[in-house]
Amino acid sequence: MTNYPDIELPKECDVVVIGGGIHGSSSAYYLTKAGMKVVLLEKDTIASHQSGRAWGFVRQQGRDPVELPLMIECNRIWQGLEKELNADLEWRQGGVLFVARDDAEMADYEQWIEDAKGFDIETQVLSPKGVEKITPGITTPGVGGIYTPSDGQAEPKKAAPAIAKRASEMGAVIAEGCGALSIETTAGAISSVISEKGEIKCKYVICAAGAASHKFVAKFGRRLPQQTTRGTVIRTTPVPDISAAGTLAAGLAFRQRADGSMNIADEFMTDLDLTLGRFKYAKAFAPGLFDNWATFKFHFNKRFFDDLVDRLPGSEASKQPMIGRRTNQAEPYKVRVSNAMANLQKVFPQIKQVGIVDKWAGDIDVTPDAVPVIDQFDNPKHFFVATGFSGHGFAMGPVVGKVLADWITTGQPSITLAGMELSRFEDGSVRRPRTRV
Repeated sequence: MTNYPDIELPKECDVVVIGGGIHGSSSAYYLTKAGMKVVLLEKDTIASHQSGRAWGFVRQQGRDPVELPLMIECNRIWQGLEKELNADLEWRQGGVLFVARDDAEMADYEQWIEDAKGFDIETQVLSPKGVEKITPGITTPGVGGIYTPSDGQAEPKKAAPAIAKRASEMGAVIAEGCGALSIETTAGAISSVISEKGEIKCKYVICAAGAASHKFVAKFGRRLPQQTTRGTVIRTTPVPDISAAGTLAAGLAFRQRADGSMNIADEFMTDLDLTLGRFKYAKAFAPGLFDNWATFKFHFNKRFFDDLVDRLPGSEASKQPMIGRRTNQAEPYKVRVSNAMANLQKVFPQIKQVGIVDKWAGDIDVTPDAVPVIDQFDNPKHFFVATGFSGHGFAMGPVVGKVLADWITTGQPSITLAGMELSRFEDGSVRRPRTRV
């Protein structure tokens, strides 16, 4: 059982942030920097869920164009973030490389370059020899690839904790092991948040609660179709220098850290744990599911029965439905681990000895179009939501926090959020996912 810090909450503040992932932590940091009094509520520990379990790619490349204005600015933020926070985030700007297996995949990548042409991203089209130059020794250069040299990587286990720590040093109250139970309103506006340690009066709420965000949204009569997918990641022992580029190639996703170890994953493959809740928004997710059927695997496992227990009257989860199970429940899928290790040996056979240092899994909160929701409600006023980042969220964390802080302090977001409105799921304007990554 986790021993959480014993922190006394203030009776009131300006902003309550729900969720201690990288979006919530960044929001707390930038709001505190702007002079606001902030309380961040996290039911577990900072970055204990998906924000600390991501691949660690920081990329503009391959994103839905809707996300690019935010991500271009966030790339600039990452380049100076270690200095700003006085913290080691393992920032490494070695680019991101996607290797195309065949002409059809290459055509998809080239179409993305065309779609992103107006954003002035310096993505390059590479021949197989160009791929080999970026990743010497690769045996699967395919038919070529695309490469964005300004992209990079950082360590998810370090980033959000460092941001939250700096926010705390500046005056934010970071309450771990203390979830939000409900949000109270008066005259159509936010008035307080009821936490596990009592009520906090406030004017603004930012809901950055990851896969639980839909619960808070539903309390205000709004519809947020949100599900989770389980992603497995492995960290290897250090190996000889290969590349500083975060890479997708021949079924393998990898990034090599500065110490030589590698974070690797079974590229594109996604695991879905069946529960009763999985069927709630099945219709909304059906188009994307059928388009990418081959990349999904359904699992009937312990989580189905855990979900049943949680729905029983008197269970711990039913007593506090906004919190549910407090700690991460996702377990690494052994097949993903073995596939990733086998692909690593296939793609780089010169690596003679490599072991596994660590492996983990996380629940990735996803939306039907794989685009996040970053929005402010009209009713109640001053309720903001940032969720549904669909596996793209770690890299966007700092800029999301900054934009939300700007929105609260100035009345307007500092970067366009067009296409990220919650209303797209309510008025029928939602579209199919445009990217697979």
